Amino acid sequence: MKKIGYGIGAAIAAILLIVIIALVFAGSFITPSFLVKQIESSINVRAHVESVNISLFNVLSGIEIEGIILAPRDEVANKGTPLEERKSKPKGLIQLGKADVKISFLALLTKTLKVNKIVLKKPEISLTMNEDGGNNLTSLFKTPKIVDGEKNPALSPEALAEKKAAEEEEAKEKASAPPSGPFSIKDIPIAIKMGLVGIQEGTIQVNMRKTGQQIQIQKLDLELKDIDIDGSDLESHNNVNVNFDADVTIIGRNKKEAAKFLLETEGKLTPFVVKTGLVNPKVIYEVTMKEDSFLSGFAAFDAIAGELPALNQAGLKLDKLKEKAELKKDVSFKVEYSNGKVTFLDEPTFPTKNYDLQITKGSYIITTTNYHEMRMGMLYDEDESKKSLASVDEKIKQATKGQGDPKALRNKIVGNLVKDERLFIPFRTYGDIRNPNVELGVGLGTLTDLIGGAVKEVIKGKAGDALKKIPGAGDALKGLGF
Repeated sequence: MKKIGYGIGAAIAAILLIVIIALVFAGSFITPSFLVKQIESSINVRAHVESVNISLFNVLSGIEIEGIILAPRDEVANKGTPLEERKSKPKGLIQLGKADVKISFLALLTKTLKVNKIVLKKPEISLTMNEDGGNNLTSLFKTPKIVDGEKNPALSPEALAEKKAAEEEEAKEKASAPPSGPFSIKDIPIAIKMGLVGIQEGTIQVNMRKTGQQIQIQKLDLELKDIDIDGSDLESHNNVNVNFDADVTIIGRNKKEAAKFLLETEGKLTPFVVKTGLVNPKVIYEVTMKEDSFLSGFAAFDAIAGELPALNQAGLKLDKLKEKAELKKDVSFKVEYSNGKVTFLDEPTFPTKNYDLQITKGSYIITTTNYHEMRMGMLYDEDESKKSLASVDEKIKQATKGQGDPKALRNKIVGNLVKDERLFIPFRTYGDIRNPNVELGVGLGTLTDLIGGAVKEVIKGKAGDALKKIPGAGDALKGLGF
């Protein structure tokens, strides 16, 4: 996930670069053709810009650029063909409906960087993650080899030698300079105020070649609002409000939807530690999982449904865990994010038609490695619980040859898995979330002991050692007349 983040981050950075270029050269000479030429001379793409809108009375503070496309470089870009002479638009890996930027230059006179708005509208990004960890966007941001039909001067031996010399000189200066500490906002002599920075109606598609999965992020709205940061007064000016809404769909190798999460997230962040000015490593979010989100084919549920020997021995049938489970209502909860680790700060319950899933406080997922450790509880559907318990009763009848009521013995064996007349299965799942280790959270007496000899021995009037492994089972059998 970390590598996916790098790929997406690079794409967004490229779009912002286009916007910055437009602001630096703001004026009547800025045209789509001018911007395309600047972009294609800087990075290894074929670019397209539909239009540039600059306010006549606000030329130094606001600009809109529409129809930005970044595609793999081709001969048209290599030759530097003017935009107006190109016969068609390229099919882009990165597309943007509109970039809208408004900056207050007057605020700089008071040592304040004030950005009223930086909004990317309807961006579309198509990212493919290769098995070696690379992605299809990396090549777009390299220096182009050919510009205007000739070898790029920036890649000439003289230019490269000059660049290398400058880098070596910079390295020497860094080596001779006293060691610097980590970045602190207190070292920046300017306050930062921003009204709105974000993405609206974004779409990101990530294809995972190694697993065959596809991750689709749709209706992406990311807003950083009311940004107020002043390193000289972090007690009063150290705030960022965040809203993040998105529909996230995971499609498996079989081309079927494995999960869909309809998310609404908001938080009031304190971006820097007040005392030191260092970046705050922890962020707390309020998350709402919307109704109609669903999960299907979760590996931990598959293990519980049919692969844990203890459940099979007890005769519990939990096939509903393998079916699609849709959320019946919105569920809100808090999580903490720190260095790629998402930790649950409370204990939400997610009600579905087939079961209610409870997550224990402190459960976590590390998004950069897919490692997780989660303690959960599964409260099974009431009707299905009755059917499953009836299956256990049938096994007991077979073991006892129909003598007596099996319910008392069943309660001794699986009674700690029943809550409010429903099966309740606490469990722990850990390791790689795609292939997790799953453990039951309670002890479970096994019917193997009974079927293998304990019941038969009791029927014969003998108390076997195996029966003693089931607490209270001996008394239950005596009560049944064995």
